Amino acid sequence: MSLSAALNAARSGMSVTSRWAQTTSNNIANANNASYARRDPTIVTNSMGGVTISEVTQAVNTSLDTMYRLEVSRTATQDAIATGLSLYTSQLGDTSSDVTLLTQLTDFQNSVSLMAASPSDSATQRAALTDAQELVQSLNSASSSLTEARARALSSAQNDVASINATLSDLAEMNAQLSSGKLSESQKLALEDEITATLDGLAEKMDFTMRTDAKGRMEIYTTGGTALLLGETAEPLSFDAQTGVLSAGGIDITPGASGVRGISEGSLAGQITLYNDAIPEMSAQLDEVARALISVFEGADASLAAGEAGLFTDAGSALTDPVAAGLAGRIAVNSAVVPEEGGAVWRLRDGMSATVEGSSNEASQLNAFVDAMASKTSFDASVGLDESATLADYMAGLIASQNTTRASAETKAETNAAAAMTVQETRLGFMGVNVDDELQQLVAIEQAYSANAQVMTTVMSMLDTLLDAF
Repeated sequence: MSLSAALNAARSGMSVTSRWAQTTSNNIANANNASYARRDPTIVTNSMGGVTISEVTQAVNTSLDTMYRLEVSRTATQDAIATGLSLYTSQLGDTSSDVTLLTQLTDFQNSVSLMAASPSDSATQRAALTDAQELVQSLNSASSSLTEARARALSSAQNDVASINATLSDLAEMNAQLSSGKLSESQKLALEDEITATLDGLAEKMDFTMRTDAKGRMEIYTTGGTALLLGETAEPLSFDAQTGVLSAGGIDITPGASGVRGISEGSLAGQITLYNDAIPEMSAQLDEVARALISVFEGADASLAAGEAGLFTDAGSALTDPVAAGLAGRIAVNSAVVPEEGGAVWRLRDGMSATVEGSSNEASQLNAFVDAMASKTSFDASVGLDESATLADYMAGLIASQNTTRASAETKAETNAAAAMTVQETRLGFMGVNVDDELQQLVAIEQAYSANAQVMTTVMSMLDTLLDAF
């Protein structure tokens, strides 16, 4: 090798080690940045016999990215459902609760049975009325709680839609930067880190698939295949509260809807599932309890003429067919038995339409009520519970089913969160910075720099010797 070639090789080596050191130092500085992908310089030999860095690449694994984001989306779906139902189910109670709708129904049944055994006892009469009122109030409160939960789900869904639209707009702008040709290498790498963090955040709101076009720009689709971002054009999402339809650019992407190319996971999917499906079904089940209570007591009350209200009413009126939704929120105790509303509690014993008080020892009407509550009655099977059951058994099934919905979502959220954490650990192990490794790189860089500096010193000394010879 000539002296000039040796000098060029040493000079290029020093240039490479300088840039290599900068890259390594930058890696160490971002060791705690979860969205930062480790930079690795690619060193190649040039035509002059020296070395150069042809490119600086990022440590990225698209398969791990996809797996992680899917688990994040799945976790967010179930977490949204569990959180959305938690306040309602805590009020509903479960098998470990001291007071539930079932215990209140049972208390009322027991009170009526005690009253049948002592029909003249005014204290027993009042206790039965109080238990009936508390049962009705709990049904009203549970219905109101579900209405509030659905309103929260709608608000959260609308917030998620706004957040997703803002993110898609940001990604469209990032696509414009990627294709502009104006970014330096370091700027492009920094932008790709920002894109990674943005996509990770988007995964919390919705699941999606991504690919890259010929210009290196992102293309974002729903998992069903509907385009959300092509080039620099984003399709905004919208949610219609009246129809429950989620759309993107006019295309139906509603989660759970049959035959649509939509989303299926993420907090938005969870909120829409609550709004469209879970909460309406739970409300319908509560309404069935209220309908059955009204129907059972109307059917067992011998004092009633057609169209007259029994012990339990639809906001003061008899049951109608069909029953308007929200009956559990309207069910009330007939004012005819409430002294504070001008009624008389003895009508519990004699019937709601009794005009005069009957014999204080007459228990036939009370026994009819007891028998009716203990007998099976028909329920609407379309709401997802038993078609035929006693009031108590139906209530027990309702409480178990609705608590299971929440508990199942909690369990799935925990399982999916654990899976996401496992994938993320693997992902960070691949793309993240190992400070010990980077420090070893710095040692190697220092040694390479010293060696090249020594070569340059030696070559310069030899050149000086040659020049002195002339």
